[in-house]
Amino acid sequence: MEITKISEGNYSTLLGMNGGTVESPDGKRIIYARKESLDESTTEIYVCGSDLKNHRKIYTVDCGNHNGPSATFITDSLVVFRGSEGGLPYFVIMDADTGEIKYKIRAKESHCAENGKYPFSLSKSFLGLNGGYPEIDGCGIYILDVMSGKISRAASEDDILDMVRSHGLTPTEHTAEVSHVQLNPSATAVMMRLSVKECPVFGALGCIDLLTGATHVIPDKPVHQLWFDDDTYIATRQFYDGSKIECETSYIARFTKDGEELEVLGGIANHTDASFDRQWFAGDRCYPNYAPNVYLYRRGSKDAATVFDVPQNEETTWKKQVHPNPSFSRDGKRLYFNRQTTDGRCEAVFADILGIVG
Repeated sequence: MEITKISEGNYSTLLGMNGGTVESPDGKRIIYARKESLDESTTEIYVCGSDLKNHRKIYTVDCGNHNGPSATFITDSLVVFRGSEGGLPYFVIMDADTGEIKYKIRAKESHCAENGKYPFSLSKSFLGLNGGYPEIDGCGIYILDVMSGKISRAASEDDILDMVRSHGLTPTEHTAEVSHVQLNPSATAVMMRLSVKECPVFGALGCIDLLTGATHVIPDKPVHQLWFDDDTYIATRQFYDGSKIECETSYIARFTKDGEELEVLGGIANHTDASFDRQWFAGDRCYPNYAPNVYLYRRGSKDAATVFDVPQNEETTWKKQVHPNPSFSRDGKRLYFNRQTTDGRCEAVFADILGIVG
């Protein structure tokens, strides 16, 4: 099946986190990143038409290769991406049409916005760095309403530590430094990855209901979790054999907020995504000593409907931290991913999967 490069040139291009909204809601534009070299931090943010015309640079940041600048669309014109200053990240929400910066906040970014709300997290390193936002006055998880500008704290550091302890787990010095913060589709619950003493390999997955305050924690969580719907997750179940995480036994499944496995969704995977109708699933074989191929699965089958080959280059995958990170288009007709090359570059690409998914 044909793979199409988003941009042609003697440079690297990158897409963001798995499950990110690469396309604008109307499906007319794509956001991606460009680097002259994966060994450099200077990263340019580009927007182009979904027909791959009218490529336009909108901003320049410093960032690594892992998830690139995590650039996604929020509305047809608003985009969000991250950068780094003084060794600490920030995120920018910008109008891609006018170039106006709506918000710039020093914090740990999230996957994407839901219902016009963008969550982010703050650890001690960021305290005092957001003088223009007096609402950001302590560690924890915050939610920004991108239209009104209102910022509210969803959970304090104490809330996070109390949640971990209430579920019988032991916090570490990094527990409150949560990552992979994500709102469910209705923006009524927020989940986050947690460091806890009992789970040194996979960590734990926490969730807070923003309406009731109820909490949920999954110890030794499935990995690269995303929301399946308002109440359940899609994630990869992985197994650790004492020396490495196994590739062959991994699979994509659906889980409750307390970790009960509800159904198998696909086969071998690491980073995953689901089509918007939740009938198709993608995962990459991003494991050491394997080519990080991308698999497309019909819901419920561990046998791939098709496989997209990605060249094996261990240095690019692990030293330079370039992962395929598959993401579906909003209409389910394309599958976007990062495809590394044999010469140490990366190409942001997509495959037209309409002929498979119908």
